[in-house]
Amino acid sequence: MLGFGTQVNAQDGTKADIDAVKRIISSKPADLEKQMKPYYKENRKNAEMMYAFGRAFYEAGDTANARIYAEHALTASKNKYAPAYVMLGDIAALGDDGGAAAQYYDQAIYYDKKLSEAYRKYAMVYRKIDPNGAARKLDELKANCPEVNVDAIKGHIYMVAGDEKSAYNEFKKVPIAQLDKDYINEFARASYFQGHFEDALAACEQGLKDKPRNATFTRLAMFSNYELKNYDAAKAYIYKYFNETDSAKYSEYDHYYSALIYDALGEQQNAFSEYDKALALVNDSSMIKKWAILKTLSDAYLKNKDFAKATDYYKQMLANKKDLTYDDEEGLANIYTKDGDASADHAKKIEMIKKADEVYAQLVQKYPSQEIYSTYMRANLNNKLDKDMEKSLAKPYYEKLASLLAGKSDRTKGQDTMLKTAYHYLMFNAYINKNIDGAKAFAGKILQIDPEYNAALQIQALK
Repeated sequence: MLGFGTQVNAQDGTKADIDAVKRIISSKPADLEKQMKPYYKENRKNAEMMYAFGRAFYEAGDTANARIYAEHALTASKNKYAPAYVMLGDIAALGDDGGAAAQYYDQAIYYDKKLSEAYRKYAMVYRKIDPNGAARKLDELKANCPEVNVDAIKGHIYMVAGDEKSAYNEFKKVPIAQLDKDYINEFARASYFQGHFEDALAACEQGLKDKPRNATFTRLAMFSNYELKNYDAAKAYIYKYFNETDSAKYSEYDHYYSALIYDALGEQQNAFSEYDKALALVNDSSMIKKWAILKTLSDAYLKNKDFAKATDYYKQMLANKKDLTYDDEEGLANIYTKDGDASADHAKKIEMIKKADEVYAQLVQKYPSQEIYSTYMRANLNNKLDKDMEKSLAKPYYEKLASLLAGKSDRTKGQDTMLKTAYHYLMFNAYINKNIDGAKAFAGKILQIDPEYNAALQIQALK
């Protein structure tokens, strides 16, 4: 009865026909083709109506009939009706055939240079094939339709393609207030990950006006304030993030940043608590690695002069990090040295300096390319162990350093300083052992590097 009634009351080539067709489609009749026949016959020469019927099928999820009526629209228009090509592109895109979809959208643009929808959809499917080609198509839209703002669309395309730098550059061209909600989110993320923290913060603050409980905006506002050294503001966002956001899944990165903020404000107990939470959550797939958290935690305890914990966490860092570098391993020697320098207990001081020396002894073997620097550090450490050169503990290391550097034709300024330090020690060691000729010989070597070096001039003046 419904089908019969719509046939009697419509078929007049107007919106009433479109409404009637929508009712037929929604009723899912067994004789759909029969019921559609009168509407087709009445409107077959009207491309707009054929397209409208096809769009009704498309919106109902019937892409087969949508395609048929899109083709009817093209027949009625002698293949010139641009919206029909757009619908065919939409159908191809649903089938994950981006190449065919792009061709249809391109056909639409060929027949209607101002159909902005076709440009946008072309760009969205073509981004998977060539993001830069998609952006160029949007430049065509801008040339043909100057009133259309395409920069945000280009930013979105680059963001989806994983090109955050290009995304940022495009979004930056658009005033934040003119970006829609999704694009503000993408601009905030692109800005943050490209290191443009002021823009990231501005985008987050704009987004929070509309979505005050949004976790992404709140999180990035906290991070960005930290990077901008707005520590009090960052701390306020810690509370907001953990207590006043919806659907937030807290990560090790969130706790790590919270720790950094508390640490910057001198709230060390809160910082240590957050570091521990980060360590409890971190895993192999985390954005931040476990070794990095351990290193930062060690640094925090070192700053607090808790050398025992600084050492413990640093050793854990070394055990967790793959592909250790010389600098990584030297860090343990630095902690031992600082512990020794800070100790009022002479025995403890000696113990720590010896531990630092042991680290450099191992580094000489493990990193031959760093032999000069390691030998220099061993010489300096052993000199600390030997008050007034009583035992000449540093002498063999300074002699070794001098032998490594003396004949080196491409010494850097830093290496000149090292060599001069070695000669200085050897000069005074000879002097205090009453070897004046030896002392003068080393003074002469120093003056070849630095002719105005006062201590060497004084030794050479001895009679």
